[in-house]
Amino acid sequence: MINFSRLGKCLVFRSACRFRLVSMALAVIPAGLFPSAGRAGIKDSTLTVAFDARPRSVDPRFVSTDANSQYLEPLLFLPLFGFTEAGEPQGVLAEKYTFSDPKTLVIKVREGIRFASGRDVTADDVVATYQFILGQQQGQLPASPRRGVFERVSSVTKTGAGDVQFSLSEPDVPLVSNLVVGILPREAMTLPPDSIFPDKGFESGPFRIETQSDGEWTLIRNEKYSGAPFGGAFPALQKIIFKIFPDNNTRYAALLKGDVELVQNGLDTDKVVEFINRRRVTHDVQLGVSDSTTVLAFNLKNKFLADVRVRKAIGHAIHREEILKFTLQGMGRVADSMFPSGHSYHFKNTNPLKYDPRESEILLSAAGYPDPDGLSGPKERASFSIKVPLNRERIAVAKAIAGQLKKVGLKVKVEVLEFNTFMKHLNDGNVQAWISPWTGYKDGDHLHFVFHSRRSPPMGANRGFYANSELDRLLDEAKSERDQVRRRELYQKAQAIVAFEHPYVFLWHRTGNVVTAKNVAGFKTFPDGRYTSLTNVRKR
Repeated sequence: MINFSRLGKCLVFRSACRFRLVSMALAVIPAGLFPSAGRAGIKDSTLTVAFDARPRSVDPRFVSTDANSQYLEPLLFLPLFGFTEAGEPQGVLAEKYTFSDPKTLVIKVREGIRFASGRDVTADDVVATYQFILGQQQGQLPASPRRGVFERVSSVTKTGAGDVQFSLSEPDVPLVSNLVVGILPREAMTLPPDSIFPDKGFESGPFRIETQSDGEWTLIRNEKYSGAPFGGAFPALQKIIFKIFPDNNTRYAALLKGDVELVQNGLDTDKVVEFINRRRVTHDVQLGVSDSTTVLAFNLKNKFLADVRVRKAIGHAIHREEILKFTLQGMGRVADSMFPSGHSYHFKNTNPLKYDPRESEILLSAAGYPDPDGLSGPKERASFSIKVPLNRERIAVAKAIAGQLKKVGLKVKVEVLEFNTFMKHLNDGNVQAWISPWTGYKDGDHLHFVFHSRRSPPMGANRGFYANSELDRLLDEAKSERDQVRRRELYQKAQAIVAFEHPYVFLWHRTGNVVTAKNVAGFKTFPDGRYTSLTNVRKR
């Protein structure tokens, strides 16, 4: 196990790293801040990267909440905005922007950036993409899962040769940080999901899709890429192969064998420790604080879990420190709220759930679930199931939690599902409880997406159907509030409600990790786990 108190917040072998979490200020970063490799002297090469699950969709109209889809999207399709290393919005296709009034955002689309077909990306393409997401160009196609994020956008129109106007029904302060949708050419809007590639030339990012299957996605360099430096440097790599290994052990074996050269947050923690302690001759390891929060979440339509006393009892029965130490090798910090310390919207919970099995038993009895035959008896107070995706570490955590809950008289069935099946069960509400991480959050508006009563699927990620009218009011007000001090106060109050009602048991903030073969240089890690630095990777 690693002593992180000695190592500090970031540990890197062979390269320097410092992850930072700072407050967000809306800004467009000057082009000079971005390195551009240029085309001169680029050596053709291939990199293999391991993913834990097949991306569900990289069609920007239908990208949902699975991380792998979100990671690939900006490599293929440039958005209006991306993010700096510090998590602040920066212009990509957006050259500049202004709020002419609190309900009108005008964006100047950058000239000279082209799709792989050779056609310029224009304001018309931006308008068509966002009109589709709003349901205004949808036709007979499925609704976009991104629509809920833009509920306050009433229209998107072209107001000049290169100007796009977003008209709002109410002020929407985090709007710019949400304009990360990859832009498609307007002629793509009539095509069914995921029929936009390959060989149509719709990509504007540094890579294009060559092939895709359940086991492997291959991206090739976009030789007509013209988005540097705003969308990343012109790639040094000719090809990136993303190999899909749902099983952690298979991913680990592939890395050892050389079939995979880069794995980010995809190894069991004991294997990461092994690479640090025993395999530094063949591999480099980077560790750092990540924007990641693992939670035990509840479906509040379930009668048993709808009682806040039950949810609180479950929280008191889980020994998170013990699981972190023995199952996760100490690679993380106990979480008491959504955002980790250091994040602009971190909430310092003054009354966090502490491990207290006696208090858990008292709460369960008060909720109407007394112990029928004593702790030594075989009968349980109640039972429920926890669903997890096919992931060795997630399964181990679920079983550890089940073992701890058994000590207070709760019988827990751990159900393991293939990842896409797991996500379908979540979105369909076919679940009682589940373990899952949130990653990559930038703004406090993430709470709106996760906890607001209007944000149940497909309009958001409130998969537990949590509802609190006061919380809704606070989150709606924060979405409109331009004064950042007042906005933080609103999110503090909102998180105090969440801390009292426990729609989640916050488990931990994981330590981010990347393991690369020695011949891989230039991959830079970010707290949100993005892969945009692949444009700077070279093979030694």
